[in-house]
Amino acid sequence: MTDNTANTVRSAVRDLRGSLIRSFDAEISDIDGIIKLTLGEPDFPTPERITQAGIESIKAGHTHYAPNAGTMGLREAVVGYLKRRRQLNYTVDNIVATVGGSEALSSSLGALLSEETQSIIPIPAFGAYKTQTLLAGGTVDLIDTTDTGFKLTPEQLEAAIDRAHQAGKHPILIINYPNNPTGVALTSEEIQALADIVRARDIIVVSDEVYSEIYYGEGRADSIARYVPENTVLIDSASKAFAMTGWRVGYIAAPVELAQEFVKVHQSNVATGATFTMDAAQEGYEHGDSDIEHMVAQYSNRRNFMYNELVDMGLNVAYPDGAFYLFIQIPQWFDGTSLEFCTKLAYEAKVALIPGAAFGDPQSRWVRASYAASMENLRESAARIRTWLEENAR
Repeated sequence: MTDNTANTVRSAVRDLRGSLIRSFDAEISDIDGIIKLTLGEPDFPTPERITQAGIESIKAGHTHYAPNAGTMGLREAVVGYLKRRRQLNYTVDNIVATVGGSEALSSSLGALLSEETQSIIPIPAFGAYKTQTLLAGGTVDLIDTTDTGFKLTPEQLEAAIDRAHQAGKHPILIINYPNNPTGVALTSEEIQALADIVRARDIIVVSDEVYSEIYYGEGRADSIARYVPENTVLIDSASKAFAMTGWRVGYIAAPVELAQEFVKVHQSNVATGATFTMDAAQEGYEHGDSDIEHMVAQYSNRRNFMYNELVDMGLNVAYPDGAFYLFIQIPQWFDGTSLEFCTKLAYEAKVALIPGAAFGDPQSRWVRASYAASMENLRESAARIRTWLEENAR
């Protein structure tokens, strides 16, 4: 490729780096005997009722284009699910079915973001929020929440909105609770406090709630959409709740006037999702409550085991309210970066974690472990980490 040809690629794209999560996972995958606690993917198979619904859909000939916004059956099922499980009131006109949660993010943010916007992103956070902002030509305001228990505070939000306005930008808040990578969730009171500011300052909040069903507190994880639905763009996916990562089904729930705009970007990007995968997800949203609860009960046991093991080793670990991650502080005696820590652990202990640098702060002194793994692998991982720490601590 000539210099002239290369220069036709937008600078925003050329300047992007690939996902550190994916690149590190690929790098260590060939280590003999490695146990990977890296990717955020349920280790459960898709529930049989959902798989069978997909098979029956194909047999019934549902292999042609679906409507751009998704099949009516799936959108109606999502409306019922959100009312039944999360006390959220939507109609089918609020729902856009997407190709996974990632496309729900890219289509909604693709419509909302521009060089005139500034994304307010509490970190640590999923890297796509920053990436999508930069691709749109916008700017980011990364709010470090390490010292506030990994929770965005009203004071931090107010200050960030003021900074955006001072820079001549329209602020867009992007939140994710239960959070990837920390597992931390907000209480209803904490969510309401943020919602009050969103309403008073009249900004849009994009709430990524793909881990909402994987919650270990009383009741279910709350949503900011309960308090300011007119300002909220809710992102969700069947991937985590129903162990459907490979099926690629997600959705956006938003005010009708915004949903209509998101469909335009969605249509331009992918046209529509696969009909049979939407039929399969419809089965989950209609009848899969027990499947969710079965998986969450096992995640809870795994969380308790790994959290207690790591704390017993003397490590500082953020206590997770949901999702299936543990965020672990690197011991003070280790002088290197989070990437160097994870690399040494992978090659010497044969346990793979994800560097905290993947979640917004290149200087992060934290690492992420996924406990979406078998108890056998978790027990062996804990034993290997304990031995490695004992041999290397100084």
